[in-house]
Amino acid sequence: MIGRLFSLIKKEFLAIKNDKKSLVVVIIPPLIQVVLFSFAATLEVKNIDLAVLDRSGGEKSRQLLHGFKGSAYIRSLQTVHSLEEAKKLLDTQRVLAYMIIPSEFEKKLNAGDAKVEVVLDGRRSNTAQIAQGYLTQILLNFQNHSGSHTPVEIFATNFYNPNLNNFWWIVPHLFGSITMVVAILLTSLSIARERELGTFDQILVSPLRPFEILLGKLLPALLISLFESTVILFVALEFFGVPLNGSVWLLYLGVAVFLFSISGIGLFISAISAISATQQQAILGSFVFLLPSFLLSGFATPVENMPQWLQPFSYLIPLKYHLVLIKGVFLKDISLEFALTQMVPMFALGLIFLAVAMLFFKRKIA
Repeated sequence: MIGRLFSLIKKEFLAIKNDKKSLVVVIIPPLIQVVLFSFAATLEVKNIDLAVLDRSGGEKSRQLLHGFKGSAYIRSLQTVHSLEEAKKLLDTQRVLAYMIIPSEFEKKLNAGDAKVEVVLDGRRSNTAQIAQGYLTQILLNFQNHSGSHTPVEIFATNFYNPNLNNFWWIVPHLFGSITMVVAILLTSLSIARERELGTFDQILVSPLRPFEILLGKLLPALLISLFESTVILFVALEFFGVPLNGSVWLLYLGVAVFLFSISGIGLFISAISAISATQQQAILGSFVFLLPSFLLSGFATPVENMPQWLQPFSYLIPLKYHLVLIKGVFLKDISLEFALTQMVPMFALGLIFLAVAMLFFKRKIA
């Protein structure tokens, strides 16, 4: 089995190497995209989930909270009873920010010494910047209605991205999305290329079992995509200065699981002859998957800002889990336990699509 599998893998590498056009498409555009998209991609803030630790409990603090609840910018306002609870909500991205109203807020307001602390999630730098402006405006409106002649001071802190560097969130997003494009194109084209060149039937009558054929198609794409990830990682660290606070081995483990999942989907697309009879059809089939992935993963719009009926569909998108994972490794140094909560769904999706692709192969051979 090992010898047959090695021969198929060698053949696949040679096919990719000899197809100069496909090789250029796989290598050059991702490098251009990681530079151009880092400057061009932006996010729009529609809703803000906010946690509040009210240490005052007075009339003025209730008026302030009423102003936040009535704001069109605030979607939910969660009251917490400890700083640890607020930090946990921010850490798990259930809120974008938490606000601390100090004790004796009304007394300090009358004395002109009122200070409100706001801590934002710097992993979403663009969103945090806009949200900070919204919160400041709400505080100014409260000041105008409260009759205070001294402005309420707001002290904003950004966890995980203190300077709200735009590259710190967009480059990790591109790190995941560009490798996804490379992996799905390589795998979706692999079997379609065989059909178009007339060599697919030769593979079917070979001693290779369906699992070996799929594995031989999957591993080269996986290795090439891992190499592409390494190049993009180098660009992210050296050119854009994105910090890598977590383990590089955990990062590569997450990337490998993600690429396995995407490769399984690519082989599924390529194995269905009704969709991918030619390479052109395979590319079109890939883009049918890619566009929803970008829209539903949180790459362009935060998942929590989507309609409630649409959010469950994001659980079927491997990129959703991968973006959470790589941002956690880059900016936060997440634990292996938390990383596994993101890797397990990706791995399960890859296995499901790979199993379905194998069923199509067995049916074709039969």
